[in-house]
Amino acid sequence: GFYRTCETTSRNTRLYTSDQKLKGNSAKYTRQNPNGGRRGLECPEERDYYPYWRPQPWRDIAVLVSNITYCQHYQETSQNVNDVGYCDCTSASNNNL
Repeated sequence: GFYRTCETTSRNTRLYTSDQKLKGNSAKYTRQNPNGGRRGLECPEERDYYPYWRPQPWRDIAVLVSNITYCQHYQETSQNVNDVGYCDCTSASNNNL
């Protein structure tokens, strides 16, 4: 499922981690979640870095901002209106390469 993909996807190593010592290299380890603790089905990297750049099963129902000048950005980058895809190179179709 979706959380399993989070566990097996390499984290984005270009994200700022401050002085945190992350305990792993998957997307479940972030500066705000260095131990990789699980909370339901959410992927910590997706939660901490919105809007997320990888496909996700969630739909935005609201985005809370402290500055309304960000509203247009979130409306344009939400996966509700902006499809995001990825290449799964582990599938059986690799035999066709």
